[in-house]
Amino acid sequence: MADDLFDFDADVLVVGTGGAGFAAATTAAAEGASVIMFERNDHIGGTTGASGGTAWIPNNASLRAPGQGGPT
Repeated sequence: MADDLFDFDADVLVVGTGGAGFAAATTAAAEGASVIMFERNDHIGGTTGASGGTAWIPNNASLRAPGQGGPT
């Protein structure tokens, strides 16, 4: 294996490609920083991708509404 195979240089390192990771990377790049993102899974998106891009807000008013798993 070549010695320089994993020799990268960047201003910002983002670990994870979920919503927060992409927001951090986009903001850093927009401000002129160079960015490297790492993701351990074989797909990008993290829990944001698994949720279809929606926010997960437990115990919210919609979930508590009758017929939505809340009290009847």
